[in-house]
Formats: sequence, C-alpha cells, structure tokens
Amino acid sequence: MLAEYNLYDNFNPNIMEQKREQISSGIVVPSGYDMPKARGVLIDFECFQTGFEYTSKATLTTNAEVGDIVELLTIEDNSLATSPNTKISNKLSIWYIITTIDEANKATLQNYFWYMIEGSSFPTKQITGTAQQAWTIIAGTSRKQLMHWEQMANWDETANLTIKFNMKDDTVEIKKLAKDLFSRLQLEPITFSYNLWGTKRPGLQQGLLTDEWKRQRKITMIDDNSNPAIEKVVVTERSNYNYAKVFIKVPNTDYYPTNSIDYTINNLGNVVKMSNYTGNGLDLPEQRIIKTLFYDEAPTDSQIKSEIAQDSILSKIYFNNNPLYPLQVNDLVKVWYKGTEYNGHIADRCFTSSGIDRLTFMEGNRG
Repeated sequence: MLAEYNLYDNFNPNIMEQKREQISSGIVVPSGYDMPKARGVLIDFECFQTGFEYTSKATLTTNAEVGDIVELLTIEDNSLATSPNTKISNKLSIWYIITTIDEANKATLQNYFWYMIEGSSFPTKQITGTAQQAWTIIAGTSRKQLMHWEQMANWDETANLTIKFNMKDDTVEIKKLAKDLFSRLQLEPITFSYNLWGTKRPGLQQGLLTDEWKRQRKITMIDDNSNPAIEKVVVTERSNYNYAKVFIKVPNTDYYPTNSIDYTINNLGNVVKMSNYTGNGLDLPEQRIIKTLFYDEAPTDSQIKSEIAQDSILSKIYFNNNPLYPLQVNDLVKVWYKGTEYNGHIADRCFTSSGIDRLTFMEGNRG
C-alpha cells in the first residue's frame, strides 16, 4: 500500500499568529496555512491516526527536515457532525510534525495535536465545571507549540458532562489533563483542515467530533482471523492502601481542620465512614494501611474508593479492522471475543504500508 502526503514548512505560531486577514463580516482573523512545498509518497510506514499512545514512523520520498509538517492523505470520507443537523465533509487526512529524520529520510512523526499541547500546564484550582470547559483549557488558542486556529466539540457530549478532577498539585500538565478527559469522554481529538471563517486558505481545527451527533454503540465479534492482541492496562495505581484519613479544607479559607474523617472499604467493596460504623470489624480489612488525603471540597464515595480500592485494570485490544464491518476512531463499541464482552471505544487506528488496517480498542465507561 502506498500513501501520498503533503509537506509543509513548520506551522510556527510566532509567525503565523501575525498573519491575519479581514473577512466579510469585518472581523480580523488568522490567515490559513500556506500551500504545501512538496508532495511525495510514504513508504515503509506505520502511521497512527490519533497517536494517543504511539508515535508514527515513515520513510519520505522528498527532502524534509525536523519541524516540517506532514499531511497524510487518504481517499476516505471524513464526515464530522458539528450539530444535530449539520455535518462537514472532508477527505480524511492525518497531520504530523517530524521530530527526527535520518539520512535515509526515515522520519519519526508525532501527531499534530499532542505535539501542539506539549510543555503547557494549568492551575488546577481553575479546572472546574463541565468537560467542555476542560476541553477549552486544553485546546485554547494561547501558548501552543504549533499554530492553532480553532477548536470544536460535540456540546451534547461535553457541555452536559460535569467532571471533578480533585488534583492535589497546584498545576497540572495539559497533556495529563487531556488524557484524563478523553478517557472519561471516550473521545479522542481529531485534527482536520477546515475553512471556518471563509479566509483565502483553510486552517487546522481540533475537534472532539464523530460522524454521528448521537453516537450509537456498535457491536462486533472478533476471532483469531482478526489477529487480536490483548493487554491489561492499570489505569489507576492505588498501591495497597485500604484506609483513608481525609482532611477537607475549611470553606473560604486555606486551612484544614485538625481532625480527619476516616473511611475504609468493607468486604462487599462499599465505602464505610468509620464514624458511622456499628459492626464488629469482621467485614473490614484484616490490616489497616493508611493513606492521608487532602481535598478542597468534600469528595464523593467514588473518589474515596478510587484511592483505597485495588488497582483499576482495563483491557486494551488491538485487532484488524473488518472491511465488511469497518470501525473508525471514536466509535463506541461492544467487542465480543472468546465469550467475553468488552465495552469501550476505538481510540486509535494504524495505517501500514502492508495494507493492514489495525484498530486500538480501549475498554472503559463514559463519565
């Protein structure tokens, strides 16, 4: 399989943020990106669509250098629902930046979005409210390593989902916040070319979008013909703690009380508030292993449980896409394999020079 690509000079925000033009409404907006400087064919490639887990590799057939932008071209339709009644349609293309390249023109390609947000952090106290607000923080136009024009999101998926992160550090890396948010939404960011403002040339948009406004869960069965590989992923490491001493900040102050509120987990896996416990202790852990926690506001039982329960382990399944029932990135999917049901979403897709179309399924629940 051969794949064509466009090659561009680096989308340097130091320069591109200064290039602006006036549109018909009289508003001045950033200009789009320039025409490509070359077109070539990728050979010996392994390219990931979202890159949430791996970087991509490819050999280029044109001269290129570190920092150049690569647009992998496909003939697939890339319809994206931007409202309940509106879809935009482009051909699917995948955007990367070259991070290394050798004398044989074999390049390491990092997905545009993940490189764009690297190096940024944000005050944790200002991360409150809905998933939409968190997405705006992550994909906002300021202080990015690569030029960013605008972001879009399915507001049904993001504006109606309230998320509490309860992070203890004063700041959080934007990359860490993004991975946490996308895991809860079961949505991965899509970088796509779109002329949002009617400028002479399009810009790149970052979208939490799919081809359906209301995603319907798809059901598929895989067997050995799909060449599956299953990994167990520890999504939350909690050590072996089973008892929490919780201090909650006094409202409207920066102080914590002297006494803690203590919790543990009983044999049924339920959170037990020790001040309310009236049993004989035989349904509680045989040994007490304490973890001390500090919160700005009262945590939920699920937050406490996440700190003192056993590790959360989910399944990640790699398998070949079925051309008779193709799946795509961000599909909600129920996978049946050897009599076991897994619920989650398609988190990535790998295009290869051998023609194998391989998917990454990530187990999990939205919210």
